[in-house]
Amino acid sequence: MSTGYTPIYRIYRNGVDITGHFNDRTTQINVELTAGGGEGDRCEIIVDDRDWAIARPYPGETIQIWLGYEEIGLAYMGTYNIDDVIFMGMPRSIQLTGTSTGFKSIQKAPQIANFANKSVGDILGEMAGQTGLGVAISGDLAGKTIPFKNQVVSNLHMIHELERMYGAVAKIADGKLMFVPRDSTESASGVSLPTIVLQPEHFGTWKVRYSDRFSASEVKAAYWDKDEHIRKWVSSALPGGEGDPFSLGQLFNSQAEAEAAAGAKASAMKRAECDATFDLAKGDPWIRDQQTILVTRMRDGINGSYVVDKATHTYIKSSGIRTNLQCRAPGDGADYSDRADDEFLKPWPGEPTGGVLPGAPGSGNAAP
Repeated sequence: MSTGYTPIYRIYRNGVDITGHFNDRTTQINVELTAGGGEGDRCEIIVDDRDWAIARPYPGETIQIWLGYEEIGLAYMGTYNIDDVIFMGMPRSIQLTGTSTGFKSIQKAPQIANFANKSVGDILGEMAGQTGLGVAISGDLAGKTIPFKNQVVSNLHMIHELERMYGAVAKIADGKLMFVPRDSTESASGVSLPTIVLQPEHFGTWKVRYSDRFSASEVKAAYWDKDEHIRKWVSSALPGGEGDPFSLGQLFNSQAEAEAAAGAKASAMKRAECDATFDLAKGDPWIRDQQTILVTRMRDGINGSYVVDKATHTYIKSSGIRTNLQCRAPGDGADYSDRADDEFLKPWPGEPTGGVLPGAPGSGNAAP
């Protein structure tokens, strides 16, 4: 199969397609898609301003970005609010940096609130409503009820705390607060993601590191039993772990809350055992954060299952599209090779996945 793809992009500014004005001027587009962790997606665009003919951009404006190949189509990279505009020289150029729409609007100042017998969906819905954000919360997580919770921190900190407690991905993108299970087959943007099978010919460079930072057989968490007025413990096994139990220092309000926290911590410890960085031979903007990957036909220690923690896609005028994937081990210790064959996406050597995610307006697929 031919792999001579022609890299292309599309940019909208405040809802207007301005790609034609940028075609001979864009020198670099960089997009970082991150699976939560208190961070938003980010972008950076550098354009050639050699004759000062580009209309001046301003902080606060909105841009939408697509990257792809002429022979396949375009992958939607997201909508961003411009944070900074930098005019540089020599050579004359303009650098735009932006953060996913809605990320900066979430309340970052500390505030006091009490939540009694509120579900995760209700709590996140209230926070999103304060700033006009939409919500997209997994049904399994939305119904989790918290007996009592004092808030003395910012909404952003509180969201990140719930993310850690329930082993979720909390992400603000495209004006929505999204809350989905981590290591699932669904992205933080709500898009179904098949497992991608990668083999030696798909890689440019790679680095896989194993760490012995955590050694425990299980994670224990305590809660206060309000009926018996005593402290009780629950535990969550650490897949493949050994050694003494790891105990969480916090006293939780209910058994369900303690079980969720112990399970989330066990998954986080499992993910921390292995991290990998993969530079692909052919840039693939269809790969997203939360994408599951199966590496095969490499050596023991590299072969295995991974989840993309951050996907960075870079368009460079002189060299095309590059993709860097920062990955971790699955938190549940899953072996993706056991999945049914129809759940796999197996690119040809040098072939991007293409067409898996929605493309740009006019390409037959609408952006999410």
